[in-house]
Amino acid sequence: MAKFPALPATVDRYVREFLNRLAGRSGNAGDKAVLHSELAELGLANEIGQRLSLPATAVGSITDTLEPAVPSVPVIETDRPDSPTNASGLAATGIFGAVILEWEAPAYNGHNHTEVWRAQVDDREQASLVHESNGSRYTDVTGNTTLHYYWVRHVNSGAQVGGFNALAGTPGQGTAIINLADLLLESPELSEQPFSVRNVGTDEAPEYVLIFNGYLAVNGPVNISQLKSGELQNGTALTVGRGSIELSTGTDGFGQMVITGSGGIANNDYLLLKEGRIESFIYSETAGHIRYKEVRRTESGVATNGQEVVIPAYFKAMPTVNLYPRDITVYNADYPDQSQRLEMDHSIPQPHPSIEGAWVFIPYARLLLADGTKTDASGKTYLGSSNSRWWAVYNTDQVKKVTVNCRVASHRSTGESTGYQNRKATLTLEYRPDGSDWITSESTSVDINEFETHVLQVSKTLTQANYDIAVSLTTEDREGTFTSGSIDYEYDQRGKLGTALDVTLSPEGTSAQSATYDITINNHELSGWEITRIEYTATVDINIVVKNLFFSSSLYGSNGLIKGRVRVKLPDGAGGHQTYEETTHHDQVLTDGDLNQRIVEYKNIFLSWADTTYLDGRIHPPIEVWCERAGHRYIGIEGLKPSSVANIYVRSIRATVYYRRPRSISTSPVNTFYWDSTSYDLGATDVSLTDAIIHWTATGE
Repeated sequence: MAKFPALPATVDRYVREFLNRLAGRSGNAGDKAVLHSELAELGLANEIGQRLSLPATAVGSITDTLEPAVPSVPVIETDRPDSPTNASGLAATGIFGAVILEWEAPAYNGHNHTEVWRAQVDDREQASLVHESNGSRYTDVTGNTTLHYYWVRHVNSGAQVGGFNALAGTPGQGTAIINLADLLLESPELSEQPFSVRNVGTDEAPEYVLIFNGYLAVNGPVNISQLKSGELQNGTALTVGRGSIELSTGTDGFGQMVITGSGGIANNDYLLLKEGRIESFIYSETAGHIRYKEVRRTESGVATNGQEVVIPAYFKAMPTVNLYPRDITVYNADYPDQSQRLEMDHSIPQPHPSIEGAWVFIPYARLLLADGTKTDASGKTYLGSSNSRWWAVYNTDQVKKVTVNCRVASHRSTGESTGYQNRKATLTLEYRPDGSDWITSESTSVDINEFETHVLQVSKTLTQANYDIAVSLTTEDREGTFTSGSIDYEYDQRGKLGTALDVTLSPEGTSAQSATYDITINNHELSGWEITRIEYTATVDINIVVKNLFFSSSLYGSNGLIKGRVRVKLPDGAGGHQTYEETTHHDQVLTDGDLNQRIVEYKNIFLSWADTTYLDGRIHPPIEVWCERAGHRYIGIEGLKPSSVANIYVRSIRATVYYRRPRSISTSPVNTFYWDSTSYDLGATDVSLTDAIIHWTATGE
């Protein structure tokens, strides 16, 4: 700075103080500015060509005149370079309008260069490559005081990339811009100042602005502006407002404008204008910035079915066309039983033959009897000895696939009691278009060796048309036999009536008496049949008389009382008995006639039982009756009188006898054929919509 001339006394004192500091005449030694030529003389940088001798207006920044001086490193001959080590020791120092970056020199063999990455947020994923350095130092001229974050990594001569120095970025920013109130020039060659300082504020709160009156050139590291020929240099940015608008260049060298919220894009959504496109990005705490959408051109209009549509210019590439119904009939009453569907399509858009950037296409609309299925219940059945059956249905329209569902059961006795011939059943599908001959198509078979009904199904894909459909079912013997496992019986049953039973038990001796009674039916067996079960019903009336009598002292050695008692047991239908028992209710003998007797009646007792064991037409178990012995009416010897009487009357005796016998064996086949249903896949039928009006949209770049 010794070459800088003395400042005239007319120079403003603020500007004088600032320039004296740059020249080293005042302030601290560290405030003195260093000239490009001084850096070259000290060997700290190498001159690029002879650019130090060019006029100052021909260069923009220090990197246009100087490049870092790289100390010579001995070359170690190896077969291949070492893998790059992780970069380390990155430090950032802010200077006026720039950031000086330094890092530890790599020590591996085959090092080629070091990449410098930068971002405005501490997120390595959003960083951009800004420089490739051959040394371990780089000055990033930002031209502003914006805070940036930096990362570095090494690359060897084989283009192999090493790891970044750290996950977190190293912060760095240029120093503050010069206060305009301090910036005036003092030079005897200047007849007037190239700029002036004006206070646009108040005396209490001054706000100075710099007004340029001519051309200003600065030779040195002080950068008044990063403008070069009216354009921002690559990798630089101009921030407007509170960081909400940024004019910058991307790593691809194209200019861009970023519009976001206060504080820049770090934690905000932002809009990007670049290369004539508008893109937006949404910020998420978990995922960072996510591309939301690109603003594209959209045109719309209406057209008639089949009309050529011109999409107005300008689209750089074929736009995407979407169609929507406007005035379109979506139901045709002529087809009430069919599912209907509206279908819209268009031809592939083509460039307009004479209008650059315009495109043409043709929209179409049609009402379809939609692709679908239907199933008809055929409901056809055959049972008999014939080994074949053929059925047909006629005139089914728009068929493109048919499926028939059938069942078949078949057996044929070999003549032995449980022996049967193995059989085979086959289903064959036939079809014919209108007025044509029948065509034999798909078939399927099943082997039969049991008494089961088997399901058979065949399908055929056809050319869409009107068809008659037929099925053929056949059965035949095949080698081998099987055993049914049981004899096939035929069954019969007959009703029988039994003879009524009327019995009375009344002991007249000195001992109690008991008796059993069987009920029988008139059982006449059918010739050649066996009885398998007999079911009985009957109605019973019981009449009981009981009274007290005396023992005879001469007969029994003492006088005593005989109580009249009766017990009747009827079958309960479960192999046991139901008991009816009665006795006198007092303990003395009344001598005045039969006033002391007690009479009990049970009427209409219903009995039912079944016999699968004895099958002999008799009741099991039989009816049992017990009565107490006889006695004397008076004390002393006298004729014996019954103390108890039981009368049992069984009436309305009926029985059902079940018979069976082996069924007569026939060697004729027994076949059952079923055609259960037919399923159709129906093709679409076009119903023209010549007057349909269609709404269209076209979107693209």
